[in-house]
Amino acid sequence: METSYKNISYFFVGILLCVLVGFHQTYTAKFPTFEGLTTVHHFHGAMLMAWFGMLIGQPLLIKYQKREWHRQLGKVSYVLIPLVLYSIFLVTKTQYLRTISQMPKEVVIGGLALDIPDIVVFGLFYVLAMVYRHRPDYHMRYMIGTSLLMIGPGIGRAMIIYGGLAFPVAIIYTMYFTELIAAIFLVLDYIKGRSIKPFGVILGCLVVLHLIWNYQMSGWWQAFGGWFANVFF
Repeated sequence: METSYKNISYFFVGILLCVLVGFHQTYTAKFPTFEGLTTVHHFHGAMLMAWFGMLIGQPLLIKYQKREWHRQLGKVSYVLIPLVLYSIFLVTKTQYLRTISQMPKEVVIGGLALDIPDIVVFGLFYVLAMVYRHRPDYHMRYMIGTSLLMIGPGIGRAMIIYGGLAFPVAIIYTMYFTELIAAIFLVLDYIKGRSIKPFGVILGCLVVLHLIWNYQMSGWWQAFGGWFANVFF
């Protein structure tokens, strides 16, 4: 493992803490009754916690020379990642069905621009990590990419609940923040003479997600989002 990434697990722990803070009022604070929440929300939370466990644990196994354990645990991701993606889909569907009768249809379809592209990009980063599993430098960076996608939900909710920001403003701020982190990683790789391809791809995908969100009310997204909802929801 590259020296500068030996302690990357602490970075993942930091993101996890942001997620826990952001979801405290809307999830953990409702223990033990979890009023207003469904099995779908619990399933989603369990899958994301399992993924965080893998993100945090895998670098530690490499750091402490437990490479065989790392490989064996990595095989679990072949089952875990489809479940993570499915859980995001189920939460998206639940939210859509809950709000479609309460808000204008165009607004609800526009909101899908936050979740549907995330599912695709999350899956893409994982696939790339597996494609480059024999190149630890690329593999690790694409795994970092999956963690960056989880910054927004945690920090965004914290900005809304504790900072009083409007939902759209919090989303934009978290997108800029996530892009900034990816850009910093990219610049560090450039300075150290390493390939900037992985973080170039990651940053490019984050920018695309940002653009899709910005154009959520456009005709092309409304058409696609409406079709997606009609077919899958």
